[in-house]
Amino acid sequence: MNTLAEPLYEPLAEHRRAVLTVDQPEAELIAGDVGVVVLIHGEGAAYEVEFPNHAVLTLEADQVRALGMEEILHVRPQPSSPNG
Repeated sequence: MNTLAEPLYEPLAEHRRAVLTVDQPEAELIAGDVGVVVLIHGEGAAYEVEFPNHAVLTLEADQVRALGMEEILHVRPQPSSPNG
């Protein structure tokens, strides 16, 4: 079974689900959050990934990995914004 520390070694493709491997506090995202690859940079050197909170981040290849077939998605509440 894969964990966040054991990334899958398969390339990410556009429209593939991707899992953050590191927190992205500026976007209120944490390791384990799942998004979708919307653009590939430099033959897989970096990816643009869109997340359900509408954040679109450009991430280096080691900051994201493929979602494994045996993994189950989990929902968590989004932190409340300072603007209410």
